[in-house]
Amino acid sequence: MKCEECLELLSLYLDKELDQKSLNALKEHLALCKNCMAVFHTLEKTISLSFNYYKKNYHKVPRKVSSQVFYELRIRYKKSRF
Repeated sequence: MKCEECLELLSLYLDKELDQKSLNALKEHLALCKNCMAVFHTLEKTISLSFNYYKKNYHKVPRKVSSQVFYELRIRYKKSRF
């Protein structure tokens, strides 16, 4: 697996949406590539920090607004992949 392929799969891995074959290939690549492992740890830490920040409710955003933002992000992400 090339680094570019690995980086494309990281989000799916964190969302637990990878098939077993891709999961095994990703884990093998991460075990061998310190650069991709660093990106993975950075992404994992960013998600954790974001979740903890959101959980503490420092800035409450109305549920309707946050739902709309996430909806728009999903649409843009799907469009950018094709």
